Amino acid sequence: MRVSTNQFNSQSISSIQKHQEDILKLQLQLSTGKRVNAASDDPVAASQIHSLKNTMSMIDQFATNGTYAQTQLSQEETAISDITSSLQRARVLAVQMSSDTYNADNRKAAAEEVGQLIDQVKSMMNYTTADGEKIFAGSSVNADSVFVEDPTNPGYYAYIGSDNLIGEPEYDPQANFGARFVQIGFDNDNQVSPDDSGDSSRVRTTDNGAKVFAVEGNSLPAGVDKNILNTLVEFKNQLEAGTAPSDGIIQDIDSSIQQQSVVLAEVGGRQNRIESQYNAGESFKLSLEERRQNLEDMDAVQGITDLTQSQNALQIAQQIYTRVQSLSLFNYL
Repeated sequence: MRVSTNQFNSQSISSIQKHQEDILKLQLQLSTGKRVNAASDDPVAASQIHSLKNTMSMIDQFATNGTYAQTQLSQEETAISDITSSLQRARVLAVQMSSDTYNADNRKAAAEEVGQLIDQVKSMMNYTTADGEKIFAGSSVNADSVFVEDPTNPGYYAYIGSDNLIGEPEYDPQANFGARFVQIGFDNDNQVSPDDSGDSSRVRTTDNGAKVFAVEGNSLPAGVDKNILNTLVEFKNQLEAGTAPSDGIIQDIDSSIQQQSVVLAEVGGRQNRIESQYNAGESFKLSLEERRQNLEDMDAVQGITDLTQSQNALQIAQQIYTRVQSLSLFNYL
């Protein structure tokens, strides 16, 4: 087999270039702190790193969704708590005005305070977030108002999804289609149903006002929407007439307070679920981040050692190339 001088030169140059590439790669890894800077560095690891980062990004989005849901639920909690406080005051007045100690003039005077309570409760029932969305409008969060004047029963109010408003401009069937949900964690089927059905991966951020403010309607005329706002209107009407409030008034106020207590408990449960999902997501993310670091990050000590070895190897290759260049028969003639 013939071995020419050109072969020696070619092999030496290839060796020098290889060591230079190794040094450049190690310098890049040390400067970025990453072992894998391009897919070509380690195709399998690069694919796993990409998948890990996508999963962690999804967990971050779930956390953002949870923060949004917490804000919405906190506002709902505040609105319901304010309404409950107003109803408790209304109940105290109803019990007082039921006593024979109070006459018609006293009851008419009390009607003024009930009127103020109606305004407060109506405002909270039509609560609007900073984003301009109605909390108690079910799926129709962009409605102008949740409880509007009932055209079939003047002086009373109807929910925007009520049958009393069918055919009227205010009627909105979307208000009866459940509520809005956000995803706060991974689930098994990746399907969103009309309600969360106890699925911890998604949480309801709004509630249907017809449900939250429903009453038994013991105090209301036939055909009037059975909601607590109308109960207060009926209470005010009776006081203005100078008569004692009916037993149905107190019963409806009690049932509304009870119903709102149930809703507040549900809101608290959803807030706890968001917190649990957040903690679980952060724990999972820590394990994913550790795996990513093992795949992607550079061991600085090992990198410096490898760089030193490559630099020494380059220096030796350059010295060998110098010797190869001097190989010639003329040197020995």
